[in-house]
Order: sequence, then structure tokens, then C-alpha cells
Amino acid sequence: MIAGCTNSVDVGPTQPVSATVSASSWTVFDGAPSPSPAGSWNPDTVASGTFLPYKPGSTAITYDPAVVPPGATASVAISQNTQAMEVRVTAAGLIPRRVYGAHLHTMPCTAVPDAAGPHYQHQADPSKPSVDPSYANPQNEVWLDFTVDGYGEASAASLVKWAFPAGQSARSLILHAQATKTADGVAGTAGPRVACLTLPER
Repeated sequence: MIAGCTNSVDVGPTQPVSATVSASSWTVFDGAPSPSPAGSWNPDTVASGTFLPYKPGSTAITYDPAVVPPGATASVAISQNTQAMEVRVTAAGLIPRRVYGAHLHTMPCTAVPDAAGPHYQHQADPSKPSVDPSYANPQNEVWLDFTVDGYGEASAASLVKWAFPAGQSARSLILHAQATKTADGVAGTAGPRVACLTLPER
């Protein structure tokens, strides 16, 4: 579980989440990126929120309460250097035993799911929407699909051999209703967008 006010990670048993009545906003941790994202975990950016139906200023939104119940939570932590980046997600309060697709997207969350833009790609596909597995793949994008356990909790991680350029970064985590597909013509697709967590601008 990602600690609330530090750059460390506390790994241990977690408790089932209870629904909350107000959304929590994301927090930015400005610190030195980890010199080795694969070997030393020291996130320089952390975002967390409680999914609720959209209201102006929301940073965590559920678009389909039957798939992402109000009160579910998610946290994203990013550690990077000039050569690599590791992204970790933890979630709680979701539908037990369910599979979710999850990716980093280019724009912040709004009331309109598609306004969060396409997947963030290190090498951008000149064709849109990007469904070519040469571009829509977990080495060129950040894929964080997960299967929820019996307590409604899940975690996933992605390690890529690139980092966000200065002044650029993904701006949201999108949860999808299905696992991510990999075949030509549908690569990167994962069904409807069911929730969104805004990430801070770097």
C-alpha cells in the first residue's frame, strides 16, 4: 500500500475498503526520481483518489457505478530516470474477481470519458485510433491490467525502458471494462472506459 505522505512503500496486509462520501484529491510528491526504477522504489509522483460520479473539479470519476462502485479507490505511483520508468497501481473497493483493463492516457479526466484522450505512447502511432500492435503494446504504452481479489483489492505494475520527456507526461489512469486486447486491428482496446483518475501535470 502506498504511504500517504512519504516517498516510501509500505508492503503488508491490507484491509477491505469502506465507501466514503467525498472524493479525495491527488497529491504530488516532488522528489528526486529513483536512479533505478527496476531495483529501487522511490516514486517521484503519486496520485490517489476515491471514485465518485462526476462533479466539477473531480479528480477520480466512476463512469459506470455497476463496474466501479462509488467509494472504490485507486493510487498510482511513478518512479523514473532518464532510461526507464516503473508505474504501480493499487485499487480497492472494486468488484471481486473481476478483470479490468487499465492504461495511462494523455489528458485529464472530465465528465466525458473519451475526453481523456488516447493511450500515452512513447512512439506515437501516426494512425488514429491506434490499434496497430507495433504501437499499441505494453512496451510502447503503460498497461496496468489487473484481476481483483475476493476482497475487492488489486495491484499491478509496468516497467518500460523509457521515461516521460521533460514537460510531458500521461495525465490520467483509465480503468476499462475488459482486459486489453493484443490482436492486429484491436490492439490496446479494452472495452468501455468505466473510471478515470487524474494524474498531476509534471
